[in-house]
Amino acid sequence: MNTAINEKQIVNCIGSAVFATDSQAVITHVNCQSEKKLGMSAEDLIGRRIADALPLFKAVIMESLQSGRSLLNQPLEVGEEHLIMHVTPIYYEQQVVGAVCNLQELDACEVSVMQSDSYRELNRQLKTIIAASSDGIWVCDGEGNVVSINSASEALNGIKSRDIIGKNIIHLLENKSFDQSVTTKVLESGKQETIVQNIKKTNRILLCTGTPARDENGNIAMIVVNERDLTELETLRNRFKENKKLTEKFKEELSEFTLRELVHNTIIADSNIMKQILQKSLKLAHIGASNILILGASGTGKGLLAKSIHKNSNRRDNPFVEINCAALPENLLEAELFGYEKGAFTGAANTGKVGLFELAQGGTLFLDEIGDMPLNLQTKLLKYLDDKKFRRLGGTKSIHVDCATISATNRNLQDRVKSNEFREDLYYRLSSFTLEIPSLRDRREDIPGLVRFYLKKYNQKYGRSTHIRSRTVKSLQSYDFPGNIRELKNIIENGVVLSEESKLDAFLLASIETNELVHPPEDEHSASPQQLDLHATLEQLEKQLLIKARAHCTTTREMAAHLNISQPSVVRKCKKYGL
Repeated sequence: MNTAINEKQIVNCIGSAVFATDSQAVITHVNCQSEKKLGMSAEDLIGRRIADALPLFKAVIMESLQSGRSLLNQPLEVGEEHLIMHVTPIYYEQQVVGAVCNLQELDACEVSVMQSDSYRELNRQLKTIIAASSDGIWVCDGEGNVVSINSASEALNGIKSRDIIGKNIIHLLENKSFDQSVTTKVLESGKQETIVQNIKKTNRILLCTGTPARDENGNIAMIVVNERDLTELETLRNRFKENKKLTEKFKEELSEFTLRELVHNTIIADSNIMKQILQKSLKLAHIGASNILILGASGTGKGLLAKSIHKNSNRRDNPFVEINCAALPENLLEAELFGYEKGAFTGAANTGKVGLFELAQGGTLFLDEIGDMPLNLQTKLLKYLDDKKFRRLGGTKSIHVDCATISATNRNLQDRVKSNEFREDLYYRLSSFTLEIPSLRDRREDIPGLVRFYLKKYNQKYGRSTHIRSRTVKSLQSYDFPGNIRELKNIIENGVVLSEESKLDAFLLASIETNELVHPPEDEHSASPQQLDLHATLEQLEKQLLIKARAHCTTTREMAAHLNISQPSVVRKCKKYGL
């Protein structure tokens, strides 16, 4: 005959003392072992409050009921017996409805250990560390049941210990309390596991590491989970990215500011290569660099760059003195640079003369066409650069001058060093920093800006209001400009001055097509400057253009459209040249 076994019979068969209370700490169940241990019958205990019936148990049971946490391994002395008490809250529909208290005896060794000061201190320290940890800490048993969590974990996960303790982690996952759990991974693999968990409830990012603890048989007895809050780290990482972007933005703005600053000095830089050169030159100016060598073909704007460096340096309030080293013979060049004393040579002024180095005191001396400086004078220049001292021609007193030096040349100084036309030591002394300006054909993006600049400049200078079409500017961009910016400037100036029309397109296109207006032949058979006649050349060019237009057009209106001038101008010019 089958007989049903009830819960009371099961509880009474448990070898340790077990009793239970409801949520108000009123005793509801007592097994036989409890009666023996406590020396009281079930009738004397059931229905009474813990505080009245068993005051020794009150503090631990009330703490468990209020916090919803299990309190394990609580030492307790009942008479002469030393017991260990485990209190576990009872949950129903996520509410604490009571608590179960289990009493176990300790042997003499365990009692001795637990009564020792070192054990109590160690236990106190452990509780303090777990409670004070800013990392979340979970403890689960070998089955995945939550034994305890600290307050940091409650805050990180947005949960309450009373809702979690005693629950199995798989049950919590099924109820969507978490999207994943490192505890289940440890139970599956049997080794330490780490995951990154996004907590939607608190908008936190946690680095969770689960570590198994094994018993003497090698089975997992406990799993300790550590939760490290990565939210701040992630925030810092995102902030770093934002700061990096902001830094790049500041760099771009600084570059734009740099270019705007240099544009005020009439330096046009729309091409990347010129932007880099100007940024480098401004950096050299700001650090007060000296011995700067500017390289580039004739007409590229080396002198303008030198002035810009001076104007943006801390020497800007002192003189900028320049000299073309190829324009004077050696003796005169030396006298100009270093000055001379009274009677230093025949024809010398009675009062002597201050040299350019002295005039540049505290400022900048610009030595243009340095590659053409005579060798003997190079030696004296090198000595000054080494000592910052020199003597005037005919003088005996050393003069100390502190000025920055900027040199420029369109020659290949390294080739001149090899051919013994330039001192190697001077070359290296002058070229502590080197800037090389490319030819205009290598930076065609700058041409539109240069055209606008010079057109505005010469319109203001000569009281004109001329203009150029964009398609003409594109044509100028396809021209190589062997004379570089100087050639472009001359073409624009000639157009503004000499063109009878406000539209300069035909004039400019004719200029670059023939290349005769600003670049006459330079071979030995070409005409000398005295033989050139600008007015006659312009008239000849104008007549040729009219003849070409007439060959392609049938009416003066078509000719006017072809030449981009007015029809009355075509009629007047044709009459002028007998066409």
